[in-house]
Amino acid sequence: MKKALFHLTLLAALLTTQTLYAQDQEIEVYYGALGVGSYTVEYTETRPTGNIAVKKSTRPAGYLKAGVDAQFWGAELRLGLSGSGGKNFPVGTIGSATAFRIDVQASPFFSYLGKVQYPFNDKFKIYALLGGTMANFSINPTGNPVLFSSSATKTGFTYGIGAAYKATQDFSVDVEWIQY
Repeated sequence: MKKALFHLTLLAALLTTQTLYAQDQEIEVYYGALGVGSYTVEYTETRPTGNIAVKKSTRPAGYLKAGVDAQFWGAELRLGLSGSGGKNFPVGTIGSATAFRIDVQASPFFSYLGKVQYPFNDKFKIYALLGGTMANFSINPTGNPVLFSSSATKTGFTYGIGAAYKATQDFSVDVEWIQY
């Protein structure tokens, strides 16, 4: 709860700072968009009897985003869903008498991001993102009566870089790498 409160306070500070700065700088565009991509889902757990690790790449994901851009800054909110990843574990893992599987999912997620950007011209810009993400993280083991399903909302820092090409007045293509 303290982490969530900290991140909400950080978001309020970012938006307040950007709103004050916007008085000196003309806001260029408000926007909404749909994003799709390939995400990596990762989970690790350390126990006295051993470690469990699940890491699956290329999970499908998508998000809706809304934001505002000025010349050198922006702010963005994202709401998204991602696919799950799972792994089968053999008998004897963490002392288990049976084989089992763990499926992990971090979905839905909500991100609040500040953006610093540099426009090279009217059509192309690069940018950096910094903010936070809250996600519902669920763990679903099957085949082992000792491991229980669990779900929790986790909050963490988010950062990334990207580039955008504005093909027309109403359409642009962004490519980005982001760590949620």
